[in-house]
Amino acid sequence: MILTNPTFWLTLTVVGVVLLFVAKKMNLLDNTIVAVTISLIIAVAYFHIVDHYLMDMQGLDYWYLFRK
Repeated sequence: MILTNPTFWLTLTVVGVVLLFVAKKMNLLDNTIVAVTISLIIAVAYFHIVDHYLMDMQGLDYWYLFRK
């Protein structure tokens, strides 16, 4: 499943950062919806990456939460 792949979350974080720089250059960060959306993309993706690797170092399985 794509949601359990840390590479997906890393890519999503990079896309969010690129969108941040593009939005800043185009003065789109004055729009609240755009700023919140970009912030959420970066925050959620970064959380998943960090949580995955921190739990992995402790021997825990983070992706177990998303299995059926």
